[in-house]
Amino acid sequence: MRLVYTADLHGNLALFRALGEAALRQEADAVIIGGDLCPANRPFERQPQAHAEFIRRDLAPIIAGWRRERPPLRVFVIPGNDDFQTVLPVLAGLEQADLLISLHRRVFRFDSYTILGLAFVPPTPFSIKDFERRDTVAPARQSMQLFRCFTGTDAGVHCLENFQAYLQAEPSLEEELARLDEPLGSDPGPVIAVLHSPPANTCCDRMLNRQHVGSHAVRQWIERRQPLLGLHGHIHESPRMTKAFAERLGSTIVVNPGSDKQRPHFVLIDMEDVTAMEHTIFGRLPRLS
Repeated sequence: MRLVYTADLHGNLALFRALGEAALRQEADAVIIGGDLCPANRPFERQPQAHAEFIRRDLAPIIAGWRRERPPLRVFVIPGNDDFQTVLPVLAGLEQADLLISLHRRVFRFDSYTILGLAFVPPTPFSIKDFERRDTVAPARQSMQLFRCFTGTDAGVHCLENFQAYLQAEPSLEEELARLDEPLGSDPGPVIAVLHSPPANTCCDRMLNRQHVGSHAVRQWIERRQPLLGLHGHIHESPRMTKAFAERLGSTIVVNPGSDKQRPHFVLIDMEDVTAMEHTIFGRLPRLS
């Protein structure tokens, strides 16, 4: 089975089209998109509606073209922290139309593999909060908020006057991951975990200032469950900063393809030998210890 993985395309239709071209050229069995699907539309107040419309008007026809050209191709998608939750019912509708599978908070069997997804990330300093959660159940120092905090509704944005209260009222990322354990079961076979947040203190979570900002809950869950693959995103510059797009955590290979506005950051994975994966910019994965 062959996969093409990417994340953080942020509404760049040229990159979405290039993704389909890569999948068709590779005769891929699946495309997996690990979050941050939508562009930063203006005005901000109408961005929740614009995100839903982008998925419906712009992305759906592109995916439909992939499926017409290669009917066996499956497309798995999660949103990310730069997407408003208004995309979720649109993705559900596209799933009913057999265009894609919306993975957020869900577990699926795919061929001989189990694939699951989660869009949540620990708190960021930025405005969109639909997919932000406390990292762990235990109290931790929260990031500084640089902008006002908003969630998305069908009528537009809703201002959160007390972001900390909002966080406390929602399950933590640690608890969200634990909820996936039950449908995952004790013997799920090889697991592909599509988690927008990268695990803490890896090659996948380093910012330009060299600070690691990944999720401790994600790392702890990976170390406990040991999926075959952890497919992540969120920190666009991390592969460039660490000179690596993947590393091992125990028996798991965690991946962040990175992102920029000009070049396709895709990872081509043959499931018969995941260590032979290849990045469209950084080349083949070096031998992992």
